[in-house]
Amino acid sequence: MMDAWLVDLDQVAPTEITPRYPEGLTEEELRRGAEFVHARAAHRFYRARLTVRRLLAERLGLDAHDLRIHYDPAGKPYLPDQPGTHVSWSRSDGLLLLGATETGPIGVDVELVRPASSSLDVLTFVYPGLPDGVGPETFFHAWTLLEAAVKATGRGLTDGAREVDLAFGPDGSVGLRGITGHGALPWHGHTALQPTRQDCPWAMTAFVSRELPPVTVLTWPDRTGDPVRPPARAPSGLTPR
Repeated sequence: MMDAWLVDLDQVAPTEITPRYPEGLTEEELRRGAEFVHARAAHRFYRARLTVRRLLAERLGLDAHDLRIHYDPAGKPYLPDQPGTHVSWSRSDGLLLLGATETGPIGVDVELVRPASSSLDVLTFVYPGLPDGVGPETFFHAWTLLEAAVKATGRGLTDGAREVDLAFGPDGSVGLRGITGHGALPWHGHTALQPTRQDCPWAMTAFVSRELPPVTVLTWPDRTGDPVRPPARAPSGLTPR
């Protein structure tokens, strides 16, 4: 069964991750964080990596310091000491989406929903199979689903986008028909809007795995008396698929 968390990194106090922040980061993560120009971006990166360790360790019944995370040559994360557990995560500004499952490879993606006049041009460049007449409301469904699919296979957008077969409905819906060259078992994809506390009130989330949708996304940290309140209505045309 898949577990998924949507984390507002700006709401996570450092001591909620580790009492001696930023203890627990690797030398490589400290180096990468130091390359950010703005301190806020660096702290979001640090908190994302520490939060991934904490949530996965709690799920596996481990101490966060005992959880090892490695990356394959394509950059796909894996747990060398728990080979049966598959993980994926994605970050969009101050949001982190994390997924974990034992049923096979998984890919997740999250994007804050912002208007972008050139978004479909970007999608067409990466995914030339985009049919004519697709409207801008399709972009976030298609982009996150495509990103999640190539993360699930570990191929990345450059090598893996052409292997992904998306289905575009006349109502703006986007589905995953399949991914070629990655086994006979079917792949399942799902996108959904999630309310946020960020500067954009909505985020699009996508999950691709061997499991049937939908996926229940847990919000963390869960603060009593401080609920996530969705706006009055979702952006026009952006509905869960």
